[in-house]
Amino acid sequence: MIDLFDNTQVARAQSACTFELSLSFVGLRVQVFANTPEILDYLDDYYASLTQGGTGTSEIRVFLINDTPDTGGAEWTPVKRSKPSPLGLKEAFVDMPSGRWIHKVRTGMVMFQSMIDPIALGDLQHNRAQVVNFINNQFLNHYQRQGYLLGHASAFDIGGDTTAIAACSGGGKSTLMLRALENPEARFLSNDRILFRARDGQTKVLGLAKHPRVNPGTLVNSSRLASVLPECERTRFETMPRNELWEVEQKYDVLIPEIYGEQKTALEGQLKNLILLDWSLESTEPTALSPVDAQSTPEALEGLRKSAGPFFQAEDGHFPQQKCESAETYASNLKGVCVWRLTGSVDFDRAVAQLERQGIL
Repeated sequence: MIDLFDNTQVARAQSACTFELSLSFVGLRVQVFANTPEILDYLDDYYASLTQGGTGTSEIRVFLINDTPDTGGAEWTPVKRSKPSPLGLKEAFVDMPSGRWIHKVRTGMVMFQSMIDPIALGDLQHNRAQVVNFINNQFLNHYQRQGYLLGHASAFDIGGDTTAIAACSGGGKSTLMLRALENPEARFLSNDRILFRARDGQTKVLGLAKHPRVNPGTLVNSSRLASVLPECERTRFETMPRNELWEVEQKYDVLIPEIYGEQKTALEGQLKNLILLDWSLESTEPTALSPVDAQSTPEALEGLRKSAGPFFQAEDGHFPQQKCESAETYASNLKGVCVWRLTGSVDFDRAVAQLERQGIL
C-alpha cells in the first residue's frame, strides 16, 4: 500500500516503473512507464489504430503504478456533478503544491494530475478504461491549453471533411456515428469528445483516441454490432421495451478495426458539419433535418458544450473552476461550419437517409 501523501513512497513506486511504451498522438508524444508489462501490452494493442507514427512536437511522461493506494490522511473534496448519480459519489480530489490527487471512488483508482510526470495508481488491469482516460486527459489538456474547445460529440470523417454529432449523454450520437461508418468512405474520428478551434477561416477538429464504449441499445439494433453482446445478454436486451432499453447504462467496447476493418480511423480533420440531436422517443413527428444559424442562436449549441472537468490543468499549473465556455464562444469557432438539427422521433434509418440527401454522407 502506498501513502499518497508520502513523497518518498510515491517516488520509490515511480522508480520501479521500468517497463516503457511510447505513444504518438497528433502533436504529442506520451512516454508511458509502468511497474508491470501487462498494462503496456494492452495499451499497445488498444492504441494501435488510434495513434500515428513518428514523434509529437511536445512530450510528456506518464507513470502507471499497479499497487494499492492509501487514501487516508487527507480530506477529499467531492467533485460536483450537474446531475447527481444514483450510484453515488464518482470522484473526489485533494490539491497539492505540485498537482492534484483525484480519487475514483467507485473503483479505488487514484490519479495525480500534474504538469510533470502525472501518475495513475491502483488495480490497472481491472480498470483499464480509466487508464486510457487518464492518458487521453493529457492529450485534452495539451490542446485546451492552446485554445481548443472541448465538445461533447461523436464524429466521423470522409476525405478530411469531418461531421460531428452533438447531444447530451444518451442522446444517440454514438449510434448515429456508427451507422455512418457503414459508408465505405467514412472513418471513425471520435466517440464522445472532440477538440476544435477556428483559424484562418477553417475549423480544425481533433478526435480523442478512444474506441466507442456504447450501451446495449446501440448494439442490438445493428446486425454488425450485435455480436459484441454475449448471446444470453443479447436475448434479454432484444426483448426489452424500447424506452426501457434506451435508459440502460452498461458499456461495451466497440473496437473499430475488429468490427469495421483496418484503415477505418482518422485522427484529425476540418469540421464541415455539426449535427445537433434534438429528437425524442416520445415524439410522433417524422425525423427531420433542418439548418441552424448558430451565430444568431448560440443557445442551440447547449448539447455540444462540455466542462473541462477536474483533470484540466492550465498552463500555469492551477486547476480552474469547472465551467463551460460560453455558447457564444462555441458559436464563434463554428463560422463556416454547416450546423443542422435533427428533430422529431428517433429514427436512425431516416436520419441516415436525410444526411445522405444533404451530401453529408
